[in-house]
Amino acid sequence: MILTKYMLLLKRLFKKKSYIFMLLLVPVMVLALKGVSRGDAGLMTIGVYIPGDDYASNSLMESIEDEPGSFKYIFYDDREKLIEDVKCQQLSEGWICPDNLDEAVESIVSMGQSDSRIEIVIREQGLSHLLSREVLNSRVYKSLARQMAYTYISEKLYKGEQSKAQQNKILNTFDSYEINGNLFEMGYLDDTKTQNNNATNYVMMPLRGILALWLLTLSIAASMYYLEDEKNGLFIWWKPRFGLIRDFLYYVVIMAIPTIMVIVGLRFGGVSTSLHREILSITIYDFTLICMANILREIMGTIKGLGIITPVLIMASALLSPVFVDFKEGRILQKLCPTFHYLNSINDAYYLKTLILFGITLLLIHSIVRLIIRR
Repeated sequence: MILTKYMLLLKRLFKKKSYIFMLLLVPVMVLALKGVSRGDAGLMTIGVYIPGDDYASNSLMESIEDEPGSFKYIFYDDREKLIEDVKCQQLSEGWICPDNLDEAVESIVSMGQSDSRIEIVIREQGLSHLLSREVLNSRVYKSLARQMAYTYISEKLYKGEQSKAQQNKILNTFDSYEINGNLFEMGYLDDTKTQNNNATNYVMMPLRGILALWLLTLSIAASMYYLEDEKNGLFIWWKPRFGLIRDFLYYVVIMAIPTIMVIVGLRFGGVSTSLHREILSITIYDFTLICMANILREIMGTIKGLGIITPVLIMASALLSPVFVDFKEGRILQKLCPTFHYLNSINDAYYLKTLILFGITLLLIHSIVRLIIRR
């Protein structure tokens, strides 16, 4: 009989347009991010103007051509055309090299500064531009390292009076040393592994955080559905011995299918870890969200009140949790956010334990609040 009531509740949910709309958001978000990540431009489209034919200029050009990474590069022969395309937003940004990049590198190494530099032309500031600057630095570093090695060796061995043949020997020796393979290997504290061995696309990285915030929104929506059903007299004929259990299972029915959709979405998006860890973490996260949503429902008491607090809660969670950026400062505030614990629990067993503790604490608070308000 009790199971039948929950099945009827699930049936009623699928008659609500708002619930169906919220469910459709998951495949839309995943497919949208997947489409953008597979696009020709990748993360950014960068225009590159390299007029010089010196070693550093050729090295930078070869590096871009051989290993474009997550960026799309377009080479230009006209400096002004590149700037115009940045203005027209056909390019995310532009890199403009000096006529002789070797001279700029030599000046940096010998004097610590140079009058000619690589110009980075942008229309607006953003995190992706900071990332592109690091990428450019890494690509030019080989030329800087080569010049630094040459300057050091020539001073130590030849006191700066080396012949042309000796110069070539120093540079050829440096060029002969190449690192084959990847020097770095990323691993997590508890040895969890991603779905595949390929690096996750930059565009897909926020997917887990976005879906976590979506589940948070859905838990508040479940409180709204509860208040609506309570107003319509649904619970008059549904009074079990333990009302707390009834309320909890009410939320479970609403959250079950969306949770499955999140797990599938993460898998399809390529950001999933082991299935066991995914199910464990998101189950505890759901438990925590349900407890929090119950507390908010008891305190606010109205759909309007929940509607007012929802955007504040979502924005606070987006800022305090590593959805887009992980701020290391303010850890005390971050630990008050369940989404923070969930996102970190995927690859760190410590935060899985704190998420469990967080949920149990909220359950106790909910029990106390429920007793006080309904006394």
